Amino acid sequence: MWSSFLNLLFPKLCFGCQEMLLNNEEVICRLCRNSLPLTHHCNMVKNEATRKFYGRIPIEYASSFLYYSKGGIVQNILHHLKYRNQPEISYFLGKMYAQKLLSSPYYKHLDAIIPVPLHKDKLRSRGYNQLNGFAQALSEELKIPIANHLLYKTKNYSSQTKKSIFDRTSKTEEKFEIKYNLEDSNKHYLLIDDILTTGGTIESCAKKILQIPNCKISIACLASTR
Repeated sequence: MWSSFLNLLFPKLCFGCQEMLLNNEEVICRLCRNSLPLTHHCNMVKNEATRKFYGRIPIEYASSFLYYSKGGIVQNILHHLKYRNQPEISYFLGKMYAQKLLSSPYYKHLDAIIPVPLHKDKLRSRGYNQLNGFAQALSEELKIPIANHLLYKTKNYSSQTKKSIFDRTSKTEEKFEIKYNLEDSNKHYLLIDDILTTGGTIESCAKKILQIPNCKISIACLASTR
C-alpha cells in the first residue's frame, strides 16, 4: 500500500519513452521493450561486431545486444544508465541479453567475465561502473565469476565521442594494465562493455588480457553502432 502511494507521488517512468510504467513493468515499458532494435549477433559467427576486430585482435566471438543510433531508444536508455544515476538499467538489460547468450552455440565454454574498468577518478565522481549490473546478470545466468582483479585503467582521458577514429585508437593504447597470477592462465574470458563504436577501447583491453598465457577472448556489448 505504501509503495502504491509513493508511486502516485513519484511515478516510475520508462527510461525509453518517459511514459509512466504500469505496476507489472520495470525499467522500460512493454511497448519500448518490444521496440528494442535487437541485433541477433549472438547467433551469427560473422556479424557487424566481429567485423570491427578483423585484423586487429584475435577473438573467438563478438556480439552486441542492441543497435545504437543517435536519438534512438537505446541512446535514451543508456544515457540514463551512464549519466542519470540509474545503474539498475545495466542489470535489467544484462538479464535480457544473458538469455540470448544462453541459447547461442558460441558462448558455451566461458570461464570468467571481465568488465571494461573505469578509472578511479571517474568511478569516484560517478559512484558506480555502469557495467557492474551487466556483469552481475551475466554471472548469475551463465554461472561464471566476474574477474574484476585482472584489468584496471591507468589513465583517464577526456570523452572520446568528438574525436576521430585515429585519435580514439591512439589515445586508448596506454589506458589499461593487466595484473594476473598463474591460475588466471588457460581461460576463456568474456570481455564486456556498454557501447561498441570503433572498437578502440575493447582492442586496448584485449591486448592487455592476451598477455595472460594461453587465454582466449570473446566480446559482448550491450549495444553497438552499425
